[in-house]
Amino acid sequence: MGLIVSEVYDALVEAGASPERAKAAAGAVPSADTMATREDIARIEANMATKGDLAKVEANMATKEDLAKVVADMATKEDLAKANADIARIEARLARVEANMVTKEDLARLDKQVAVLRFAVFGFGSTIVGLLVKLAFFP
Repeated sequence: MGLIVSEVYDALVEAGASPERAKAAAGAVPSADTMATREDIARIEANMATKGDLAKVEANMATKEDLAKVVADMATKEDLAKANADIARIEARLARVEANMVTKEDLARLDKQVAVLRFAVFGFGSTIVGLLVKLAFFP
């Protein structure tokens, strides 16, 4: 037998019920402390998820296949190490190319040399050809 609601017991005894019957009846009535009110039920219902809410949650949940795709697309430490090695090789190649590049100073020096050569060939060309002919045919 549960707790007896004393107000109900007293009212039943006063109304003429025997103490045993009043005790049994008062024990069957739940305590007001354990009873839910309409407001309690309305508050609980307002906070409950509906089937539609659960369907929305399920629609937005990732499946094992979704997670497997994400994991498959992720870079591993080995992938990053390979990428870093590739970057180092490219940087080394660029350094070699830069070391072998012709500078503006190199081009200016080459232009001067070409100008001197042109002057020598076209300015003294006939003299040089005459000397070569003399040396070749008249020792």
